[in-house]
Amino acid sequence: MNDILSDYDKAMQVINDLSKEYEKWSAADLERLTQAYDEALYAPSERQCQLIQEDIFRAAHDMKGQGATFNYGLITDIANHLCRYIEHQTVFQEKQLNDIGLHITFLREILEKKMTGDGGERGIEMWKIIQELS
Repeated sequence: MNDILSDYDKAMQVINDLSKEYEKWSAADLERLTQAYDEALYAPSERQCQLIQEDIFRAAHDMKGQGATFNYGLITDIANHLCRYIEHQTVFQEKQLNDIGLHITFLREILEKKMTGDGGERGIEMWKIIQELS
């Protein structure tokens, strides 16, 4: 039993050590997401659609993939919602661009404020707002 606990403790230590790196990784993903969004805002419609469906989607998908592992469940939830939102759009007009921008704003706030878990009261508020987007 002690071997199991020590293996568990070792695994948890590795995750704790990597959580510092996660913040750097997710900040880089957020930067890619932001750059693609900024470019999409002013791109011709065909290029805009490509940026959203490929670059923005990919960066959001990357953020979604590791958030929960490092106690950033709200990052996982909002990034996943952004991916599903993009998948269900047939056009990207002002409303859709604003909705995508709101996802990005919330992801940035979560990282800047290190809002782990559900993000507390503010995180719950964000999640409710995101769920209302269609």
